Amino acid sequence: MSQVNILKYEILSAQGDLSQTLSAIKNEDIKLSSKIASILDGDITVPYFLLENVKKKSPNDIYNLLKNIVSTVISDLDAEQRKSTALILGTCLPDLNMTSNIEANRENELPEYSSEKTSVDTYARKLCQEFALNDFSMTISTACTSSANAILEAQNFLKNNIFENVVVVGAEISLKMINDGFSSMKLLAQKKQKPFDKKRDGLILGEAIGAVLLGKGKSSFSLEGGFTNCDSINITSVSEDGSEYVDVMKTALQNANITTKDITALKAHATGTHTNDLSEINAISKLFSTNVVFTALKPYIGHTLGACGVVELCIFIKALEDGFIPKALNHSESILDDYSPLIEHKKCDSGIFMLNYFGFGGNNTSLIIKKEST
Repeated sequence: MSQVNILKYEILSAQGDLSQTLSAIKNEDIKLSSKIASILDGDITVPYFLLENVKKKSPNDIYNLLKNIVSTVISDLDAEQRKSTALILGTCLPDLNMTSNIEANRENELPEYSSEKTSVDTYARKLCQEFALNDFSMTISTACTSSANAILEAQNFLKNNIFENVVVVGAEISLKMINDGFSSMKLLAQKKQKPFDKKRDGLILGEAIGAVLLGKGKSSFSLEGGFTNCDSINITSVSEDGSEYVDVMKTALQNANITTKDITALKAHATGTHTNDLSEINAISKLFSTNVVFTALKPYIGHTLGACGVVELCIFIKALEDGFIPKALNHSESILDDYSPLIEHKKCDSGIFMLNYFGFGGNNTSLIIKKEST
């Protein structure tokens, strides 16, 4: 089976496009907005990483954002190559027409209901048509692992020579019902996201769209393997000792034919919530020695839910191209002795890396990527 390479990638986050996001990370110039969330006791203001100065009010606006990102990553493909390029989209976004009616109902503003389907799988098919890609498209919605699982599905297609290339898109736009849901579960941070820190108080949601082109062309970045499973015994968390996460990471290593000693660094899922951070750091400690290098990206862009698989992959490899691994912002004191994320950016431009994505519904995924030295 042929190797799967990461050929081209781009994102739009609260910090801007990929280059602007990397600059914000390097300079610690992080833009953070806020939104109103509803709870039983009333409305509260919560921090939120929002796409500012971007039209996203209507389904058509969101489609245009997706179109712009996809256009960027396929710009080098000719007409024949596009015919053998599939598209897979990972997201938590529901049917947007249905959602707008639910939210209007909450405000006692009942518009005339239309049955027109405006979920993101509609966009996936439309994108294939607009860019003359292969007719095949797929939409995956597995909570926070959605676009990470889309990457693994793309790898399966490519390794089995079903397509020449696959575009994987991750998308997440703020919806009031999602914001309110996280708020009602008391999972939202008050000011800052502090992964693995003793004073962590939750996550901050973020909007983002990203796309990556996977294929057989030449690249210094390759997708070495990964693994995903669904353990739905508890839909919101896993065991405190992190045993479910251990199983996923171990199998991902086996599928890539490597061991923990081969891992240069690890990008943790690192939501900043009490239970998930504890489970993940315990899992890391069971599998890796105390000198493991690991970090977190959500303090820079927020938890982008279904988009984080693609978006955090793009940020991580862009940082490697620039010669460093970003530190875990806002971290002071670790919840586990001898296991602390990076507190300073670390020079690094090559190696083998594990990227973790652990989400609701028992969906847990680890990806293994490699960066050749140049």
